[in-house]
Amino acid sequence: MIDNNILRQLMRKVNKSFYVYDEEEILKSINILKDKFKEFEILYSVKTNPNKNILNLMSKNNIGADAASAEEVQMSSTANINKDNIIYSAPGKRRKDIEKSIDKCIITADSYNELSLLNEIGKDRNIHLEVGLRINANYNIFGGDPISSKYGVDEETLLENKNFIDSLSNIKIVGVHVHLQSQILDYEIIYNYYEYVLKLALFCKEEMNFNLKFINFGGGLGISYGDSYKNLDIDKLSTMSNKLIEIYKEKLNARFIIEIGRFLVCKSGTYVTPIIDIKESRGTKYLIVQNGYNGFFKPTISELILFYTNKKDNLKMMEPLFTSYDSYTISLIKRENEEENHKEVVTIGGNLCTAVDILAKDILIAKAEINDLIFINNAGSYAYSLTPLLFSSQEKPVEIYFISEYEYLID
Repeated sequence: MIDNNILRQLMRKVNKSFYVYDEEEILKSINILKDKFKEFEILYSVKTNPNKNILNLMSKNNIGADAASAEEVQMSSTANINKDNIIYSAPGKRRKDIEKSIDKCIITADSYNELSLLNEIGKDRNIHLEVGLRINANYNIFGGDPISSKYGVDEETLLENKNFIDSLSNIKIVGVHVHLQSQILDYEIIYNYYEYVLKLALFCKEEMNFNLKFINFGGGLGISYGDSYKNLDIDKLSTMSNKLIEIYKEKLNARFIIEIGRFLVCKSGTYVTPIIDIKESRGTKYLIVQNGYNGFFKPTISELILFYTNKKDNLKMMEPLFTSYDSYTISLIKRENEEENHKEVVTIGGNLCTAVDILAKDILIAKAEINDLIFINNAGSYAYSLTPLLFSSQEKPVEIYFISEYEYLID
């Protein structure tokens, strides 16, 4: 467990802003998923946090990779994840992306044009490729009409393109991939979605004659960041989903795959940045930290949304940039191990030359001094990877992979 003393120790070691990822917390999440979803294979969504040490941990625990770029395929392969457990799914793959990845993963085509490109590459190499196909399901998880999407091919166009697909002599579609929504916290919504995907897979096998080897349900398992949303009931979802798979297992005879990102790593991460100046301006006390939004971007997004909407509650999620206003707890750690009972209202900003660089506005925290530390939780997912680290050419935060007080890796 990483406590304040350890965070102080790490700051003395690196003397700059840092992210720290707690291996113990990630392993807890891995074990929950393996225990609860025995009928599923798990892929880690690399874009969530591509830290190489996290990828190595996934590999050691037989977690595959959901890769969204050729580079993520390469990173996953370097982490010794088996090619059959790396699925490359993204829109707009170029020929060079495919050729760089083709022998390291399973590629999921995102359009009919990409199916043609894959077939052309297969011909050029005199090989037959087994690929997946991403489908934009004729389904809205929240009810209402299905929506258009830049991802995949619309389900209702499959039959009309059957002859075209059958004519592709150097590829064979062996998998389907569907993903409609992230960060879902209602187990019944996820269950109903899983059921639809299984029916769609059965259609693809029986009507499209796909020789299915895998069904990829995409992501969706949400976590509760703050008090705005209740936790996903994992027990109910797993019980219902495992029973559902039992019904379809013999009919489909395929691998059942789910993609997981923030559920595995979000709560393992902490962002820490030192206070480098304190000032007052017309009744507002400012704590200036070393890296504000060029250290951890998402709290700044929350402040911007509050500025434009003037409300904190009942705001629509915009994943992965925004979940809820209370997604993060920001607190203070005294640089030295001393108690501080006095509190004050402050605004926390970074050292960038832009007024947007605000991590928190008018929050109540312990009274601060220069060199004290600002601590932000829930920093393991879509944090370092989303942050504009190059803005103003400031010193970047480092990433620390924490195994124990006496063993950690600094990138």
